[in-house]
Amino acid sequence: MINTSHQNTKSIPSEKQDYWRKYHSEAALEWGDALRKEYEIVSTGVKIHIDAYERPEPDAPVIQFNHGAGGYSRLFLPLALALYDKGYTSIFPDQRGQGLSEGSRGDFTIGQFAENIVDVATWASRKYAGNLFMAGGSLGGALTYYAAVAGAPVSAIICHNLYNFGDPRDSLAMSRLSFLNYLPGVPALLFNVIQRIAQVLPRLKIPFLLLGRFEKMVDARAKGFYPLWRKDPYSIRTVSLRYIASTFSTPPAIPFPKSPLPVLVINQSRDLMVAPAVTKRNYELLANPKQYVEIDYGHWAMGGTFEEEWSKIADDFLSQYRK
Repeated sequence: MINTSHQNTKSIPSEKQDYWRKYHSEAALEWGDALRKEYEIVSTGVKIHIDAYERPEPDAPVIQFNHGAGGYSRLFLPLALALYDKGYTSIFPDQRGQGLSEGSRGDFTIGQFAENIVDVATWASRKYAGNLFMAGGSLGGALTYYAAVAGAPVSAIICHNLYNFGDPRDSLAMSRLSFLNYLPGVPALLFNVIQRIAQVLPRLKIPFLLLGRFEKMVDARAKGFYPLWRKDPYSIRTVSLRYIASTFSTPPAIPFPKSPLPVLVINQSRDLMVAPAVTKRNYELLANPKQYVEIDYGHWAMGGTFEEEWSKIADDFLSQYRK
C-alpha cells in the first residue's frame, strides 16, 4: 500500500506537528520542503511513514537511513540533503511507534523494527532503479545490520554503531546500568529477570530517560539540541518492558562472524552515551569485506561540517559497490 500524502500525526497536537523544524536552519528547511516527497507502506500491521529526497536521474543510487531509538526521520534533514548533494536518492523511514508512523508509541520490539526496515528496503528496490544501500545510526546502526541479514535487498551497508541485541552486555552498555557489565554473572541474571517480568507485564511502561544517557546523545558542540529534544512531541517518552526484553534477547539472523555483505562501521571517539569499545569489538567480529572509520564526534552530531563529513565517508565507501 502506497500513499503519497498521509501523515500519521493523530497523537501529536496540530500546533506541535511542525516542532521538528526547530532543529534546522531556514535554508535547510526551504530546500528540504522543495525536495521532500512522502510515502507510506504497511509493515508489521501499521502504516510506516517515509520521507524521500529523490534525485532527477532515474538510475541514481539510493540510500535508506534508519534512525535510532531517540530519533525520527526529520531530525536528519541536513544529512538527507548532504546525501542528495552527493548524488543519492535518500529515503528516511520512521519505524513503528515513532515519528510520523503508526503504532503504539514506545511499545515495539527489535524484531519489529528490523521487519519495518526490510519492508521499506523491499519497497525501495521496486520503486527505484539505482543500487540500493542502507545505513543507520545508534540503535539504527545495529538495526541496519539486522535488516540486511534478514533479507533487505541491499548491496552494502553502513553501521554508525554496531550492537548485538542477543548479548546482554551490549544492552547494558547502551544503558545507565553499563557498570553492571563489570560484575560477573550480573548481565545474564538481569536478562533472566527482565524476561520473566516481561512475560507477565509486557506493556509495562518505563520512562525512557531513566534507561539511556540521552543527555549525551548528541555531540557537546551541538549547543541547544538536548533542551529542544526534551520537549519534542515526536520523541519517545516511555518504552514497554517487552521492548527492553527484546534488546537482550534478539540476536541477528546471521551472526557477525558470518556477515554476508560489505559493511562500513563508523565509530565515534567522543561517544559518551555508549562506550566506543562496544562498536569496535563487534566490528572486529565481522567477516570481510569490512571497513572501519573512527570520527572525532560524540554519539551523533548535528550542524557544523558533520553531515558533509559523514556523507563523504559514506560515498567513498559505497562508490566501490555501485554497478
